[in-house]
Amino acid sequence: MKGDVLRYGWPEQWIRILGKRIGKIHVKDYSVKKMESEGLWKGFDVRLGEGDCDWSAVRKALAEIGYRGWATTELEGKMAPSLPDMAVRLGRVLDL
Repeated sequence: MKGDVLRYGWPEQWIRILGKRIGKIHVKDYSVKKMESEGLWKGFDVRLGEGDCDWSAVRKALAEIGYRGWATTELEGKMAPSLPDMAVRLGRVLDL
């Protein structure tokens, strides 16, 4: 679930609200602390797994709704060398 939804509520709440209407999830993290101290867009400036998203709660909510769909991440082209790191981080937050 998008970590930046933390500005509006907790991702696990949105997962339960949207339930079976979720077709795909976009995985990233967000730092409320950075947002509050440095500005709205700085909240995105964290690596996956290092923000404020409670990934255990997200996994639990996804299991509760029976989600078995796709999960995508977001990397700019210049970040291609970090693909192996992103794969490890994605596996960690989704407990793969």
